[in-house]
Amino acid sequence: MLEYILPLLCLPPLCAVLALAGRFANQTLHWLHRLTATAVGVTVLLLAANFNPSQPYADDYFYIDALSCWVLLIITTLYVAASWMARSYLTREERCGVLKGEQLQTGRYFALMQLFCWTMFIVLLVKNLGLMWVAIEATTLISALLISFKFTRAALEATWKYIMVCTVGICLALLGTLVLYYAQLDALGSEKALSWLYLYQNASALDPAMTRLALLFIVIGYGTKAGMAPMHTWLPDAYAEAPSLTSGMLSGALCSCAIYVLLRNLVILLPTAGSAMMSGMLLFFAVLTVAVAVPFVVVQRDIKRLLAYSSMENIGIMVAGIGAFSAFSLKAVMLHMYSHAMIKFVLFYIAGTVIQEYQTRNMMRIHGMIKDVPYTATFWLTGMLGILGLPPMGLFFSKFYIMAALFREGHWLAGSLLIVLLAGVLIGILYHGMRMLGDSARRKPLGELLGSMDIAVLALLLLATCAVGAGFEAIPWLDNVLNCAVRVIGG
Repeated sequence: MLEYILPLLCLPPLCAVLALAGRFANQTLHWLHRLTATAVGVTVLLLAANFNPSQPYADDYFYIDALSCWVLLIITTLYVAASWMARSYLTREERCGVLKGEQLQTGRYFALMQLFCWTMFIVLLVKNLGLMWVAIEATTLISALLISFKFTRAALEATWKYIMVCTVGICLALLGTLVLYYAQLDALGSEKALSWLYLYQNASALDPAMTRLALLFIVIGYGTKAGMAPMHTWLPDAYAEAPSLTSGMLSGALCSCAIYVLLRNLVILLPTAGSAMMSGMLLFFAVLTVAVAVPFVVVQRDIKRLLAYSSMENIGIMVAGIGAFSAFSLKAVMLHMYSHAMIKFVLFYIAGTVIQEYQTRNMMRIHGMIKDVPYTATFWLTGMLGILGLPPMGLFFSKFYIMAALFREGHWLAGSLLIVLLAGVLIGILYHGMRMLGDSARRKPLGELLGSMDIAVLALLLLATCAVGAGFEAIPWLDNVLNCAVRVIGG
């Protein structure tokens, strides 16, 4: 596996250095960015093809099992998609006067995007929980520079809020990790400090009081990074002000990465902290997160902030699925993570295109899309139906499985509250989405801006969610990976 790990860790930073060197034309930078991401994508496909999900790979520093392989596939898919769509997006931003066309600015964007994905790869590959925390903190620093990329007053304010709130959360996660380390010292000694595999094999020997305390800090800390309420306040501003490709990566890739790190820690803490405490805490935060999102979805006017609060809803659903903690619900969480990442990436990209076409983010000023920009409207409608969990999109199946698991495991109150809250989200998103498609246009769009590359990539991502959500049991390799990932989490 090392022959596949090394390209993942070497190619993105090499591309970033070349992009910042300032010695290449924009056309060369675009192809360098694309070819680097494509090479990484091919490497991940080869890794997946040669990886046996039931036999994890481990050495002194790296660890790959079915769980990390699944999230690696999700992040790499978005990484490759974003790289091939970057040229048309940046060109339109320059045409609309949002960005300047200087070589340095283009190089800076490519370098930051490469480093952002590189730090997420490190999170998924390292075996040590301490190094995993360092990598998650690195994602915060790099993504903050991407959020502030346009250097507007609103973007800088959103970046400041993002850094402050996420730093508080990450510090709480660090405190939880230190408490876990103290529990390891007390029970197991200093050998293999914070090694995930070593702690996983000896988790039952840890002190229950210490692991419960660690559980509290880790759930709140990494939950902040994922966007759970009440530490979610950075999320709407960051998603709204970042470039749309960055917003899609934040919602699809970084959110999946944060959920992954949370799962890695829960596996260690569960045997001694107890499933009752873990389920109760996670279900509370899940319901709270969705409840906070509902009123903002209903009254929202900003198209990207609407999608940001929709991300909170889906984060709450995934956390609820983890809280149900059955093989059925955990498998559904894996499916939901994939479908949400693909659909939300599509929606943020289309939202960016709508903003470019209509020169406004206010949904109350956007009408008649189905007539004026039919391609954009088609993808917007399909993405809206997908994020609401309507068939045949992948989120329909994962949402249904998670809700069924909640009732099956006896969490009637949480399940009932979530159904009511999800109905509110559905009403709000349908209202705004349909208004934008219908009625007569009051603000003339610039025209259809989606290119052939955009249409091809967006269509593939949406079709993939349908195939994975509906047919995962018919794909032996995929079903095997999901089953092995569930065994990693649930023991």
